[in-house]
Amino acid sequence: MNIEHVEIRKARSADRELFERLWQLYLYDFSEFTGMSVRPDGTYPYFAEFELYWKKWGGNCAYLILADGQIAGFAMVHEFWENEAAYLAQFFVMRKYRRTGVGSRAARLVFETKAGRWGLHQLANNIPAQRFWDRVIFDLTGAPALIEQMEEDRRFQLFELKPGREPN
Repeated sequence: MNIEHVEIRKARSADRELFERLWQLYLYDFSEFTGMSVRPDGTYPYFAEFELYWKKWGGNCAYLILADGQIAGFAMVHEFWENEAAYLAQFFVMRKYRRTGVGSRAARLVFETKAGRWGLHQLANNIPAQRFWDRVIFDLTGAPALIEQMEEDRRFQLFELKPGREPN
């Protein structure tokens, strides 16, 4: 699949139902790594954290990822996180768009919304995600993550995006 144009668009309150449906796809996809099961009504559990993106609180924002104008996924960011770093809390690219460059291009667009330090996690057993983020961080910074450590069942990475730096 040849994708010409990737963009991100900050979510609006009118996008909430769309995000709720995409969130279900995201949790389904993640169930491979989490073992999460659907509830009796066929949906995945609701997470209170999801609510934070629809309230004006602490710089949280959600982005839709669009590939050639089609919905391809989402990103959820805490703009003000610990140690003055932003935090990529959730990142989802639908399977149709994986291995097409959409994910790395969308990640770059999200990170370019704020110069400085960024943090993110991957599940310890999600090796494909770990490889993806290693490549993205190296391409953006020219170096591996500044900090990489295991925290319970997740791998944490911290990196710095310098203002004006041209990504590799």
